[in-house]
Amino acid sequence: MLVTPVLDSLFVGDTLPAGLLTATYLNAAGDPQPTGPVTWHTDQPAVIAVDRQTGRVIAVGPGEGIVYADANGVTGAALVVVSRALTVTLLLDTVFLMSGDTFTVPVAVLRKDGAPPTPWFSPSPNAAIYTVDSATGLVTAISPGGPVRLVAHADSAADSGAVDVQLLTDTLGGRGSFTALGTVIRFATAQARAVNYRRQGDSLTFRLNLGIPSTANALENVVVTLREPVLGPGSFAIDSLSPSEAFASGSDAICRPPRAWGLWSTRSTSPTVTALSRRGGVIVVTRMEPVVGGVAISGRFTFTAQRSDFYDDPLGALPLRGTFVAPLVTDTRPCGS
Repeated sequence: MLVTPVLDSLFVGDTLPAGLLTATYLNAAGDPQPTGPVTWHTDQPAVIAVDRQTGRVIAVGPGEGIVYADANGVTGAALVVVSRALTVTLLLDTVFLMSGDTFTVPVAVLRKDGAPPTPWFSPSPNAAIYTVDSATGLVTAISPGGPVRLVAHADSAADSGAVDVQLLTDTLGGRGSFTALGTVIRFATAQARAVNYRRQGDSLTFRLNLGIPSTANALENVVVTLREPVLGPGSFAIDSLSPSEAFASGSDAICRPPRAWGLWSTRSTSPTVTALSRRGGVIVVTRMEPVVGGVAISGRFTFTAQRSDFYDDPLGALPLRGTFVAPLVTDTRPCGS
């Protein structure tokens, strides 16, 4: 079952009229078939109210809600994002840095009517750990500690996050944060690790992994793979990776990366959602410090990942951004061993 559009946004009190969300029944080959009667519902009645017969959506409160369409024994879904008339949102709610790092905190301001106001930031509640420029949001990491609260304002609206200044002494730790926005909305902190490893039959290359662990494989992770090792601070472009390059039989984007690429994947949904980088992203390594067993690096990344299940739909694009402080080790063993 395909529900279109897969993403829509409203302000509190707005209505999405009947007929704007449509449900199409697809057979196993992906061909449209007669859909028949459709029943609509939501998992978030405090955010959106949905008419079961018509699919009309009323924005009740701020947040995100899934609209489900049931027909012919299958279910399709779309995401509806509801905002207040004025909102300010930190696009990274936790920022991980090393002492001496600077980072301009990304913030979005939405207003239903008229131009949005300019955001500003409260002074740091602990200037020994970090300082922030109230007008620009430029954070300067002073010394290890945290998380310490960070607050952004826009008129009467505010949003809070945190700054965490990390000090690694060996290669066992590592922390990072990332956000995914679009048809999936995620604000997450994760374990962070990096490795310079040997490509199959070739020279060293680099991989960063931010993972949320579970009892088996990572529940959710962001991976950035380059075609060169990281030997010092610098900026490295992230290119595109197609589903065939990532998943086709005989392909191996880890041991034989065709170019620099990024990925976001989660097993917290059913089915699993995977999104692959489009061209135009970047990963920046800002600091590199020696530790026992290797080095520690800090940095940030931004790239747009395209959901593999909506690879030809512009609404399947997920802007991703993150920060990290990670141990970096070197592994010269043959890839995959």
